[in-house]
Amino acid sequence: NGDPVPWELCATMNNHWCYCNYDHDYKSPQLIIRKLVECVSKGGNMILNVGPDARGNIPKESLAILEEIGEWMKLNGDSIYGCGKSELPKPEWGRYTQKDDVIYAHVYETPLGALPLTGVGPKELDKVYYLANGSEMKRGEAWNTALSAMKTAKVNLMLPKFETETSLDLT
Repeated sequence: NGDPVPWELCATMNNHWCYCNYDHDYKSPQLIIRKLVECVSKGGNMILNVGPDARGNIPKESLAILEEIGEWMKLNGDSIYGCGKSELPKPEWGRYTQKDDVIYAHVYETPLGALPLTGVGPKELDKVYYLANGSEMKRGEAWNTALSAMKTAKVNLMLPKFETETSLDLT
């Protein structure tokens, strides 16, 4: 009937559900973070399996990956915790998550020129700023920033940080 249902992704850090001494094909922290963002942006949850060895020790590769994910979450956790699917369509450059009137734009690929904020017109946008450091960005209009499709009056757009600090041109 089209109603959303609870769902979750169950993922492993490598290719096994338990400890495997010869499996060193670990997923990158960036891939795991992107999958987490994807799940949240689609209204889902993510479970990440960590397989300790027979003595209960977590492999050093897993610890390093979890540490990087933890550092990202310290800066960008607000874009995940308590968030869900945005009413905006999925952008070409990444994903949106949303909590109340705050939309988080997870930019995976910085486009050439302006960042198209499809569905967010200038009258609906209150502020644009980086989540990690709070610095505000000015937004201008270009041919690829769309007319409004939103139902809410004003939104705040926040940009979580990914692998490298990006410089976005919103004009």
